[in-house]
Amino acid sequence: VASLLAMTFEMVSLGLKNLLNMPSPRRVEKLSNLLREELAAILERDIEFPDGMLVTLTRVAVSPDAHYASAMISVLPEKAQKDALEILRKNVYDIQQILNRRLRMRPVPKIRFVPDEGEAKRERVEKSLAELKQKENL
Repeated sequence: VASLLAMTFEMVSLGLKNLLNMPSPRRVEKLSNLLREELAAILERDIEFPDGMLVTLTRVAVSPDAHYASAMISVLPEKAQKDALEILRKNVYDIQQILNRRLRMRPVPKIRFVPDEGEAKRERVEKSLAELKQKENL
C-alpha cells in the first residue's frame, strides 16, 4: 500500500510539474502569431511552388505545451492542394531548420502543414450567397 501511495504521489507531482512548465495562453497566442509571420516569410522567399499555384498560410495553431504547431494553408487552385502539401512535406526539415535559427527560444515547436478546411467552407458559403443574390436579381 505504501509503495502504491508513493507511486501515485510521484505521478501526481510529475503531472503538476508539467502543468507548471506549460506556457500561458497569452504566450501560446503570441507564439502562434510569431510563427505565422516567420513561416509566411519563409514560404514566400525560400520555397518554390509551380507557376499558377498560390499557397497562403492562413493561421498557425500551437499546442498548449508549445512543442507542436499546425500551419494551416489554403491553395489556389484547390485541385493543387495535394501537390502543395507534398512540396511542403518534402521541405519541412529545411523550414524547421530555418525557424530554429531565426527564433530565440527553445524548444521551437515542431511544424506540420495541414489544409485549412475552414477556408474551403468559407469559400463555398460565399459562392452560395453569390448564387442566391444572382437568383434574386433575375
